[in-house]
Amino acid sequence: MTRSLTRQWLLYNCPQVMKTFPQSPDINPIENLWSELKMRLCKYQIINVNQLKAKLLLELDNISNNITRKLVQSTPHRLLEVIQHKAYQTKY
Repeated sequence: MTRSLTRQWLLYNCPQVMKTFPQSPDINPIENLWSELKMRLCKYQIINVNQLKAKLLLELDNISNNITRKLVQSTPHRLLEVIQHKAYQTKY
């Protein structure tokens, strides 16, 4: 129910908001950032939540501006590819 109300509110109050699937890695650079963080965390043997939080924050700080810039700059290309593939899977 809440999700439906949120969508309705966005539709009428934020018409510029793009309609996307909830977890669409094709057009969501954040999914790629999480993937990068996951790869970086694999080098640690994390045994509790506190260690996970500490290592996550450490690795998040170590992600360069260049990586995030590339992800953001790739968004127009991602959108174009999704349009060309008619919303089917892309290389992203």
